Amino acid sequence: MEEKVNIFIAFMLPPIALSEMTKVANNVKELFQPDGKDEKFFHCTLLFIGRVGREYVPSIQEKMSSIAKDQQPIPINIDDIGYFYSDKKDRIKVLYAKPHIMPTELTELCSKLYEIIGKPLHGKTTPPIHEARIHFTITKRLKRRLSREDFEKIKGNVKHFNIPITIDNFGLYYCKDVKHRYYREISKYKFKG
Repeated sequence: MEEKVNIFIAFMLPPIALSEMTKVANNVKELFQPDGKDEKFFHCTLLFIGRVGREYVPSIQEKMSSIAKDQQPIPINIDDIGYFYSDKKDRIKVLYAKPHIMPTELTELCSKLYEIIGKPLHGKTTPPIHEARIHFTITKRLKRRLSREDFEKIKGNVKHFNIPITIDNFGLYYCKDVKHRYYREISKYKFKG
């Protein structure tokens, strides 16, 4: 039986931005009182690969290195709050921070990762691969029932914030699992320049 690994490609927030995001997250949690699972490692997932045979990792790393060599750094401002909604449960399931204006370069990078790495792995991963939706999770698996209307009423009370960052690298990471409590870095790649 082949050995599988649970992996994803992401940009992890640097220490200063991490500190600022923690303040935003605390404010959001205080206002929304979601009673969910807090995110401890703020990151932006660029491509979630999921469970895949370990033998594919070297090929993924080679493609990541090639993409990073041609990729210019991408400045973004994290200045807005959003959510993912579960139609099945009829409530908000994730609260996150995001750029109000999504840079085209970031969308193009995610599309490139999907085309070059994701598509060739179709049928080989669990769950199937989809293009990333850029966000920085604050709280997930919400236990408190929050509707879209609840979100709009509360969102106006979130303190104004603007966290400028430059995405100038990405890494390949193991996901959390029973054996490893936190995300673990497999490899990291600096962008051009």
